[in-house]
Amino acid sequence: MKVVFVFIDGVGRGNKNKETNPIYATKTLTLARLIDEAAFYADAALGVEGLPQSATGQTSIFTGINAPAVLNRHMSGQPTATLREIIYRTNIFGELIKMGLKVDSSNVYREEYLARMLDMTDRRSRPSVTSVMGMAANIKFKTVSSFIKDAGVYHDITGEILKGSGYDVETVTPEKAAQNLYKLSRQNDFTLFEHFMTDIAGHTANMNEAVRVIEKLDCFLEELIGLMDFEEDVLIITSDHGNIEDSTVPTHTMNKVPVIILGKKAEAVNMHISSLVDIMPFVLKLFSQNIVC
Repeated sequence: MKVVFVFIDGVGRGNKNKETNPIYATKTLTLARLIDEAAFYADAALGVEGLPQSATGQTSIFTGINAPAVLNRHMSGQPTATLREIIYRTNIFGELIKMGLKVDSSNVYREEYLARMLDMTDRRSRPSVTSVMGMAANIKFKTVSSFIKDAGVYHDITGEILKGSGYDVETVTPEKAAQNLYKLSRQNDFTLFEHFMTDIAGHTANMNEAVRVIEKLDCFLEELIGLMDFEEDVLIITSDHGNIEDSTVPTHTMNKVPVIILGKKAEAVNMHISSLVDIMPFVLKLFSQNIVC
């Protein structure tokens, strides 16, 4: 069994008004269809007042621990020392490795960013939750050379940001990026891809920009779904909080987030997902039920 986990920052279950929800304003409507047919819709507030935020939401997803309750608040941006301690203690990469499984992150890092991120005294590029998780599990981070070799995916999918930053790279189509992710996933039991352009676009409250970002993501997801064999493969797509689904505000929303799960082997997992903290236990149960001794 191969599991691909696509984490998409800032996507909630909003209304279907294509005038205000860019997810329903695209020509492709792939993400819209997936959200409509999602297996579960998860609470991102987790019993704590205020708008859900990235650092605490992502920590909750990837550790199964209610991070906002630990801090008694929602926290944006990168994880604090307290959250990093939680991630180092337990995270989805580490728990799967303990089960004897091979895990990997497909995300590509720019060399200068990676150097600053790994230098914990340099606060200019503090690591995200998934980066801390990779560090805790001793995952080898992918650099631009991996992107050039079609062995990694940049967070914007196509690599346009890399090229615009001065790197000598050729951009790829969303379809090619999906093919690269699929190829990488054949080498692992669990492969993660993180995409956060949706959250950035949501904060602009610009419908045209949001639609552009969603259409690129739609093409990426459509190709990935077409490549996967759902008799054996499982695709999980989820988010940490709402944002892009409501272009009338530049902030996060209180909307629940979709937890999209495709694959017959996931159908046998008798477990309901009602909040972000249920996602990691679901993945662990999925693997425990499908490991062949």
